[in-house]
Amino acid sequence: MARPNKIWFRKQTGWWMVQVGTKQVKLAQGRENKKAAQEKFHKLMAIKAEAPESPTARVADVIEKFLKWASLHLSPETNHNYRFYGQKLAERWGYLPVADFKPFHVTDWCDANAWGDTTEYNARRSAFRVFSWAMQEGILTGNPLKGMSRPKPKPRDRALTDDEYRSMLRASRIYFRRLLFALRQTGARPKELRTLRWTQVREDRLVLREHKTVKKTKKDRVIWLTPPMRKLLAVLRRDSTCEYVFLNSRGKPWTMNAVRLQVMRLKKKLGLQDDVCAYLVRHQWGTAAILNGTNPSVVAELMGNSLEMISTVYVHLAEQHTHLREEMEKATRPPGSSTPRPAVRNPAG
Repeated sequence: MARPNKIWFRKQTGWWMVQVGTKQVKLAQGRENKKAAQEKFHKLMAIKAEAPESPTARVADVIEKFLKWASLHLSPETNHNYRFYGQKLAERWGYLPVADFKPFHVTDWCDANAWGDTTEYNARRSAFRVFSWAMQEGILTGNPLKGMSRPKPKPRDRALTDDEYRSMLRASRIYFRRLLFALRQTGARPKELRTLRWTQVREDRLVLREHKTVKKTKKDRVIWLTPPMRKLLAVLRRDSTCEYVFLNSRGKPWTMNAVRLQVMRLKKKLGLQDDVCAYLVRHQWGTAAILNGTNPSVVAELMGNSLEMISTVYVHLAEQHTHLREEMEKATRPPGSSTPRPAVRNPAG
């Protein structure tokens, strides 16, 4: 591990920081906590990197070794995610000897960050992957996180409503608005569009060689383009100087965390429900397709999902919509009538 430099206070985030090699490490939050930042700084000064296979290796030593391997062997997107969680875990328990590391420490780490179900699942899975890799490589004789609970997040059981989607679209800046619009036009997974390159764009379709279900399907994922989507891509291609299609305000491709932060700001600004996320736009597309009478097997092909998934999630959501609409109509009928009450033209008067 590189020797840290002098600490400084970052006004934009309110954290005391220090440079360690090529990384900027958070020490303590709040200008009044300079003493705590200095204490953590002195611990960093005293730390000495150990070989990850040594008996005195720390959690940070194993994480650092794994991240070096990941940068060479995994995709940039996957490597980015491992780096995000690895850095967070190292900040929390990096000084702890691997011999003393237990699943409890991961639980403590997740609780301290107050993550939602999906983020906690990804955090636990990433931590387990680090030490599983170290065991497979012979660096460790066993995985200290063996047996750790990694409960899968609850499935998203609703679709984004049309009102929610339109309000988000209106309140977004043009860069994020383009991504939201494309999600609604294609029914694609957010990652498929965040990482979309111009080499994957054809005149009437997107062709993805690497995708979530490639191991099962053994074929490319094809996303067909609507006329509005083709028009948007033509505009973006005309002005593009980057290999990626959808860019943020800094001309960089969207990351998972950047999309999450954009949605969080919109939820706060618009007062949307806590469960709103970019993936719900895909649910909105799939539910609308079923409600509009598209055959479930066709929906499965268009969305790159199994028919079982479509039946379990999207047909269920569509049936839920239909059921609630019918119940609302039933509730508005006069007693003993088989027809709904006539609409009130002027509720105010």
